[in-house]
Amino acid sequence: MTASRTENLTRLRQNARPIAPKQKFVVDDFRPEDAEGIARLFFAEYGESFPVDNVYDPEEMIRLNACGDLHQVVGRTENGDIVGLYALFRNPPGRRIMEAGSWIVHPAYRTTTLALRLTLRLHQNIPEHLGLDALFGQSVCDHILTQKLAARFVSPACALEIEVLEPRAQVQEGWSTGRISLLDQIQLLNDAHQELILPDEYTNVLPGLYEALDLQRSFVKDDEPAEHTACCVNHAEAVSFARITVEKIGKDFAETFANLDGQCSGRHVSQLVLPLWQPGLPAAVSTARRAGYFLGGILPVWFDRDALLLQRIAGDPIWDNIQLLTEHSQEFLRIVRADWESVRAAG
Repeated sequence: MTASRTENLTRLRQNARPIAPKQKFVVDDFRPEDAEGIARLFFAEYGESFPVDNVYDPEEMIRLNACGDLHQVVGRTENGDIVGLYALFRNPPGRRIMEAGSWIVHPAYRTTTLALRLTLRLHQNIPEHLGLDALFGQSVCDHILTQKLAARFVSPACALEIEVLEPRAQVQEGWSTGRISLLDQIQLLNDAHQELILPDEYTNVLPGLYEALDLQRSFVKDDEPAEHTACCVNHAEAVSFARITVEKIGKDFAETFANLDGQCSGRHVSQLVLPLWQPGLPAAVSTARRAGYFLGGILPVWFDRDALLLQRIAGDPIWDNIQLLTEHSQEFLRIVRADWESVRAAG
């Protein structure tokens, strides 16, 4: 049995130690002996607030790398210190997509080539045994450095998740303070045509988002939904976040959604992921918007087929905190903000 989150955080708190600057380093695939150093790096960067328990748990990290649910690339010094990290992990429910993230460089090494070398190794050396069609990525929006690197490998933004993460333990000069938004992007390795259903409120929005991504999709009429909704809700209490994921939209969606949405009460961020090909989608979107949810964007091949992301924020987002690199992502922000304003006005 691995240690609990509390036990791991206590260990890291009690055994914190500085990392010397200007050490020589290599960029390499994960080794089991790297796990404790990776946990230390997460702790130094995010304190105790990162919403995923296994980043603080060396034993679980080793297990996940061994079974193919996690693939990590590290910057390792001659002394064995871990000063950089980039990883693939199974956050999306589809089996042919993994998320690229956990991109961290120790402050003492941010003026080196480490960030670029981590990115090159991961995106240009995707292990074949993972069997992937796509890499999903997120860039933080309290600065634009990760967005600059992502622009070399991934398509334009597909979604913008507002105020998902807690503020950083340490903020560099020029970075925004407060909660951190995330820009979602996709690197498609293989793609196939899909037939999707357009929600009534987004008939003038979604086709343009797909055109920007250069994805071949056609839109068909809605049909009779299934009898019962299949869905679940996941909570990340450390960052006051909850996500409802719907795998099947049924005739009972409104009742089922109301129950799960009630479980999200009090969270700063609540998200809803809907399958874009499922009959009943337009009614589901309308139901969610009446509950305060607004557009987040699209998530290509999220279920190995496409999904729609909606979101709700407690209070008014601090829009000026969101730093974006490209004109496309800035336009994406305008679309998301306009939909937030529309939902708020209707509410």
